[in-house]
Order: sequence, then structure tokens, then C-alpha cells
Amino acid sequence: MAATAFPILGTEPPVVEFANTLYGDGDRRIDFLDTAARIEEWFALVPLDGGVTAPAGVMGRHGERVRAARDCVRALLCAAADGRGPSRAAVERLNDLAAAAPTYPRLEWTPGAAPAVRRLDTVAGAPALLGRLASGCAELLAGPEPVAVRRCPGPGCSMLFVRGHPRRRWCHPSCGHRDRQARFYRRHLARRPT
Repeated sequence: MAATAFPILGTEPPVVEFANTLYGDGDRRIDFLDTAARIEEWFALVPLDGGVTAPAGVMGRHGERVRAARDCVRALLCAAADGRGPSRAAVERLNDLAAAAPTYPRLEWTPGAAPAVRRLDTVAGAPALLGRLASGCAELLAGPEPVAVRRCPGPGCSMLFVRGHPRRRWCHPSCGHRDRQARFYRRHLARRPT
């Protein structure tokens, strides 16, 4: 199977990367999780919080469940990016997903190293992984530090990203470049005599 060119920024929290698997708007929407093989490939490429990856063959069998979770996460992140309130159904769905995969903190501390906490799942499979993503979404949106989820304003881009720096405007430098090019051409076309 040829590798799919997923819209993975590589710098965003896994939950934002997950939401970005539904790309575009209206009729030009691309679902990067439309087959079991693509779901398997995405979960193999993107480690979740704590470096957890899906065992092979687990997530592809739950395509409808994975896409429903992604749609819920995307709806909530888009609501945050747009500065509007989310639907009650999306919040309840996220909470149901998160509740289906309880985790617990495990202290790891060896002599000569700093103490660390690793989250372990009490369940396995799709509920655990989707629960981690749902928990990550809740923590991102309501964490102790305000997080600025944004939509990329680049031409033709619909990616979400976390604005970690006040000067960051685009999801990726290539979108910034395309945006600057588009503005340049608009300015020069406007000056052209007709």
C-alpha cells in the first residue's frame, strides 16, 4: 500500500492532527479516514499523548466510530476557533468518549532522574485510543492555560492549529507563503490598466 499524504503538521497536539483528517469545506471536503487501511495508517503515524500508538489491526475495524469521534472533536475545535459556543450534543459525545476509556497516572521515578507521570489505560483497543483523543480535546480546550485554537487563513486551507506564539498566523509556513503570493498578485492585478 502506498503511503497516504495525510495533512499532518507534526507540531500540533494529536487531537488537532486528528481533527485535521477532515480537510476542506463544502463540496471540496476530503476525508482522510475514509477506509480501514487509512485509519490504520494514520494511527500508526501519529502517536497519541504519552507516545501511545494503536496496535496494528485495531482501529480500522471501528471506522464509523473513529469518524464520529473525529467529527465531534473537529466540531468542538472549530467552535473554539470561531469564537462560538459548541453544540450540546458535541460536548456530551466528547464526554461519553472520554468516559469510555479511564486512565490513571503512574508515577515513574528512578534514582538520578526526575519524577514523571505516565498515563496508563484501564481498557484497551478503540475505546482507549478514542478516549485519549477525547480527553486530549477536553484538556486542550479547558486546560489551566488558555489555548488559542485557530483556523488557517491560507488560501484554500482548512487546517486547525494551536497558536503557541502571538505572531503565528498560519498552520504551516507554506500557507503563509501562498497567502503572501495571493496578496501580491491581487495588488498587482488591481494596478493593471484594463
